[in-house]
Order: sequence, then C-alpha cells, then structure tokens
Amino acid sequence: MMDTGKLQTLQDCLDEYMIRTGRHEIDEIEANLALAHAGLLNDEDQHPGRPLREILIRLRDSNHLPQNIKQMYGLWKIKLSRTIAKYPLILQF
Repeated sequence: MMDTGKLQTLQDCLDEYMIRTGRHEIDEIEANLALAHAGLLNDEDQHPGRPLREILIRLRDSNHLPQNIKQMYGLWKIKLSRTIAKYPLILQF
C-alpha cells in the first residue's frame, strides 16, 4: 500500500499542475506525464500512464482512493482536489 505522505505529495503536484494549466479535471495519462516532469513518478513509453494506473488500482482495491479520483468506463478521471468538500465518513448500521 502507498504511504499517505507520498500520496499527498502526488496529489499536491497534480493540483498545482491543474491550477497552472487552468484545468479542473485530467486523465491518468496526463497526470502521469505531469508527475514524471516533476520527478515524482516515472512514466513508461510503451504504456503511458501505467505506473499511476497501478497505484490507483491498488488504492481502489484497498478502499483508500481519494474522493476526487474516479474510474468511469475503464478511464481514470482526476479532479482538482481543492474543489472537493472534505467530510467525514459516517457509517450507519
């Protein structure tokens, strides 16, 4: 599983990239490219976005995926996390 501090570092880098480019949502290929330019996560030439996809799949399977990241129809969409309202998860039985 991924360290919480490293996940927050990746999230902050993606937020800064989206603010700088004026975007509110990006896909995993563009996100992995931005992380590779920042030197945080290497990208593959043959399969662009694969390293980030593998991290997101592990987070999804362990139920630790941040709420600003969604998988829809096989595509990952990453939204600007600063626009997402933070709220505690309340379990009702």
